[in-house]
Amino acid sequence: MIKKLTLPLILVLLAYFIISSENVKIIATGIAIFMIGMHFMENGFKLFSGGALEKVLEKFTATNIKAVLTGFVTTSIVQSSSLISVIVISFLTVELITLTQGMAIVFGSNLGSTTTAWIVSSFGLKIKISLYAMPLIIFGVIFRFSKNQKYIGLGNILLGLGFIFLGISYMKDGFETLKDAIDLASYSVGGLTGILIYIIIGAIATVVIQSSSATMAIIITALSGTNIIYIDAIALAIGANIGTTVTAIIGSLTSNVNGKRLAFGHFVFNIITAAVAIALIYVLKDLVDLIAPYFGIDNENYSMKLALFHTIFNLLGIVILFPFIAFIVTLSKKAIKEKTQKASKPIYLDESNIKIPYNAMVSVQKEVLHLYENAQKAILHALSIHTSNLKEEEDIEKAIKNPAKIDTNLDEIYQNDLKSLYSEIIDYLLRSQSNMNEHQLFYIGQLRLSSNIIVKILKDTRDIQRNINIYLYSKNEYIKTEYIALKKELALNILRTNQLRNKDLDDVETSTQIQVYKDNIEELEIQFNKKIDELIRNDKITPKMGTSLMNDAGSVINMSKNLFRIANILFVNDAKLRTLGENNENI
Repeated sequence: MIKKLTLPLILVLLAYFIISSENVKIIATGIAIFMIGMHFMENGFKLFSGGALEKVLEKFTATNIKAVLTGFVTTSIVQSSSLISVIVISFLTVELITLTQGMAIVFGSNLGSTTTAWIVSSFGLKIKISLYAMPLIIFGVIFRFSKNQKYIGLGNILLGLGFIFLGISYMKDGFETLKDAIDLASYSVGGLTGILIYIIIGAIATVVIQSSSATMAIIITALSGTNIIYIDAIALAIGANIGTTVTAIIGSLTSNVNGKRLAFGHFVFNIITAAVAIALIYVLKDLVDLIAPYFGIDNENYSMKLALFHTIFNLLGIVILFPFIAFIVTLSKKAIKEKTQKASKPIYLDESNIKIPYNAMVSVQKEVLHLYENAQKAILHALSIHTSNLKEEEDIEKAIKNPAKIDTNLDEIYQNDLKSLYSEIIDYLLRSQSNMNEHQLFYIGQLRLSSNIIVKILKDTRDIQRNINIYLYSKNEYIKTEYIALKKELALNILRTNQLRNKDLDDVETSTQIQVYKDNIEELEIQFNKKIDELIRNDKITPKMGTSLMNDAGSVINMSKNLFRIANILFVNDAKLRTLGENNENI
């Protein structure tokens, strides 16, 4: 009931203040336009970068220091820590980066978000910024009429910048006129109590607005208009850092376990950083006063001093917590446990990836591998072989001599688990195609083909499972020997397929090995047919046995060929997937 009433109550109060005060209306308009600008900027960089932003985050995170610097630089450029967080979570989903690397990027992103304060204080308040807003908005609209995704992205970026500049201008004008109507600074509460009150206000404002950048813009424009005093603005800035962790936590509720762990790490970082800033607030304030002249900041320019303070305490947080990133990762894993996934549940199909072609391709590829892993495990179990007992080719002979007692109903596994997972893959795959070029669509089509083949192999195994179980215990040694050979051949080719994935081979070596295996199967097919003809001709097996053996041998041969088709799509093209993401190269 309270949740249902909260939003209407906020809207009614906001409407009252807007109607009753022209100044509040101007400030609220500025905040709204600023936030629209942030939204356009975020979407614009997604389209304009063409995946370049994702590749930068993937490539330049080899060490924690590089990851922190990458997080700082990318956030400074795109002016959206939330966009960087979304990309990091999507990378964690498809395991392109580790959780430790993700944490380091978020640390750097926190520092990068302080550049908003520098832009507003050094540029937005010194000139009539609205003059620059109009041309940006005009050209932004023109570019948005293009059919080219990059031009549309550029249009969104220009619109975003224009709206941000316009929003800052409105907020600045609103706070300047508000000063004449009411002196908010006179309501300041001194001492630690006042600091804590303004920290809470800053945190609440950020939670409501859902943007620490927007909150900082409000604080700086209010400080510039002398509506608040410097020490209160500092407290509000600290509160904004705390509030943004709540935003991150809310955003992570719909993400996977690593997304929640990342939000946990973000929370730990910001809370500890804020605690240090509160404890050293006057020391840091004096430090800013001391070093401000070296940055060309006048003694009375409190807006730029606030930007410097905001940067210093976030940088201090990185210096203090950087050595403990691994510990925070461990802590997050203990706090947020990974739930056991049913075989029918997708692991990598994260919704945040669906609009980013490269990430969507990786998501589908990894989920098809997940489907394959579940299917091959079920197939081996149907052959009475434990997957853990199958590492090398010599293990097959042992597994055949000592079959495991596994009650496996492939039809039930397909209906209850793999069919659902297969359907999720196809649905995600179809929904991810709208932003892809023709080469990316080709690769997605190959992945769809691969998932179809996996399901077909499972169904084919289901069809021959009954005959294998009958004839392996037949009194006729000839038919028994042939079915043991079929069982060995299928297990061998599953093992070889798995080894192709795990061996450290380049694409050429893998392709060559696959061709060798295919040639072996062609030769084996000829031998099988000769042997079956010979057994029937010499009355070693009955015609009924011969028919069953002929059909099942054909099925095993086709399944083996299909296994290597899967390997060719999923393993040979694995490296090419990255190339496709970078250069749109055909596969």
